[in-house]
Amino acid sequence: MLPRVMIIDDEEHIRSSLVGFLEDFEEFDLRSAHSAEEALEQLRREPADVCVVDIRLPAMNGAEFIRAATEQGLCVRSILHTGSTDFRRYIDIGGLGLCEEDVFEKPCDGVAILERIRRVVRKG
Repeated sequence: MLPRVMIIDDEEHIRSSLVGFLEDFEEFDLRSAHSAEEALEQLRREPADVCVVDIRLPAMNGAEFIRAATEQGLCVRSILHTGSTDFRRYIDIGGLGLCEEDVFEKPCDGVAILERIRRVVRKG
């Protein structure tokens, strides 16, 4: 069974580009969502091993999503992929169970995210 990865980003071109890039490696069962609410709905049907989450999402933001998905047991680990440069002023990444290696600022090299997902999945 392939590791299950959910990509959550409200920007369709970023979401589809990251999914398309990761699909080329054929290492993951990939799904995507344009909002935290859509992602939670999908995850209730089938949880994920890793969620790659944009911090700025409509309605529920990425931090709220990570808390909800973790509390509900819907996603084992999360990685932030964000264009927000000031999110550290209002988001405690440690409180979300993340470390600096889990944060990627857009634009980011897809290979770096791929390698982080691989490491996170191996730690399982």
